[in-house]
Formats: sequence, structure tokens, C-alpha cells
Amino acid sequence: MKELIQLGASQVVVPGNFPLGCFPAFLGIARRNGSTTYDDFGCVKSLNDLTRYENDDLQGDLNSLRNEFPNTIILYADYYNAFLSLLRQATTFGFDTEKLLKPCCGDDGVYNPLLPTFCGGLGVPVCPNPNVRIHWDGIHLTQEAYRRMSDIIIGNLGINCTQ
Repeated sequence: MKELIQLGASQVVVPGNFPLGCFPAFLGIARRNGSTTYDDFGCVKSLNDLTRYENDDLQGDLNSLRNEFPNTIILYADYYNAFLSLLRQATTFGFDTEKLLKPCCGDDGVYNPLLPTFCGGLGVPVCPNPNVRIHWDGIHLTQEAYRRMSDIIIGNLGINCTQ
């Protein structure tokens, strides 16, 4: 990021990490470990704790950069809490609350882990309405989930994206 700023970037938005313990790819792996602890949403607590720690560390680094480059606007896009807002407000956003952590694309298993073919491949089933799902596959969100997250993040950053 220093190089970008030194090349003339005057405004930078840096994304944090998602709560990876809520993603089907990681849930499928954790499911094999009988000692895994889950939160109220069914997310892997230890993985989310690690992600939160990494995000806190990143924000500390961004504060150092803000001090080093006071004329540069450095914003933190809080993906972690924006994603958790999707889970908390799932009904308001029109998401299927019975399938919050289940991807739209896949073999209809618990978390559709490690398919032999990727989503979009011939014969890979897809849910009838992706707009009511948060997860597209094990690691990507649906377009509707990304849209809702971007609304939350832009609102929290207090920036005007219409100019």
C-alpha cells in the first residue's frame, strides 16, 4: 500500500476479512472435527476469532499508515461485521433463514464441500432463486449478498458513491 500512496494514490479503501468460520467451505472441513465449537449462527468460533484478530491487526497497520501519510485518506471496509449484519438481518433482507450457511450451488449436501466439478459446470445443480441465499458456493457470496454488503459498507464509511 505504501507503494500505491507513493505513486500518488490519495484515497485508498482496504477491505478486512470475512468471518471465514461462516463460509461453507470451512464449515465442511470443521464438521469433520468433533471438538469444533459453533456460535449462535452455526459458524466456527475459533476461525472467526482468528479472523477478527487478523482484522484488528490490519486496522493497527492502517493507523500506522495514516500517521505516516496524513494527506492520504485510508478507509477500512469492515467485511467482517457487514457479513454478520447479513446473518442478523436475514429476514429483513429477504434471505432464506433456514439456509443461511448453505450455498446455492452444489450437490445439496450439508455444506456442499469439495465438489468434483465447480459451480457452473455441466450437471452441477443450482438453487431456484439465488437472491434468497447468502452463499453462492463454498467461498463466494451471491450477487444479492454482495449488494447488501456493499450498501452496509458504503453506509458505514460515510462516502457518497453517486458523484
